[in-house]
Amino acid sequence: MGNVMAKLSATHKWALGIVLFTTVAILTGVNWRIFKFEQLLNHGQVVRFALAPVDPRSLMQGDYMALEYAIARDVSSALTPQQMQGQLLLAVDEQKVARFVDFYTDQALGKDQLRVQFRARGNQIKLASNSFFFEEGQADHFSSAKYGEFRVNDNGELLLVKLLDEKLQPL
Repeated sequence: MGNVMAKLSATHKWALGIVLFTTVAILTGVNWRIFKFEQLLNHGQVVRFALAPVDPRSLMQGDYMALEYAIARDVSSALTPQQMQGQLLLAVDEQKVARFVDFYTDQALGKDQLRVQFRARGNQIKLASNSFFFEEGQADHFSSAKYGEFRVNDNGELLLVKLLDEKLQPL
């Protein structure tokens, strides 16, 4: 290896250094994001969103299900045209099912309240994921989903964990 390095010009050594640095930076970034997701899965607070009906023609498209949340209607009606993203203030009941209270504006959170990030894109409110991927051939099994279960961290980041039936049992 030392003999090969000695034969490289300064320009090639510089280029090799940039490639190595970039590779390490990308791998570090990817692993950091994976670590953050693992932390959210292990330590995030559970919150559940009721699913809203979706056009049946687009409900099952390949190996995923399009998701829409009932809470999105309340958010859409309270949204101003210039609000494209922010955080929602939610109340959570004893079953961890969330309902929209208001937009979060740095107010103190109540006992059973939390905040979550949202984005408005077109006519759709995006919370975390607007689709749920599953194994091929499992469409009928997941078509009875009534709730999405998420983990949320202190910054309001959401991660979809699983779909639940009307009794809040995992599918």
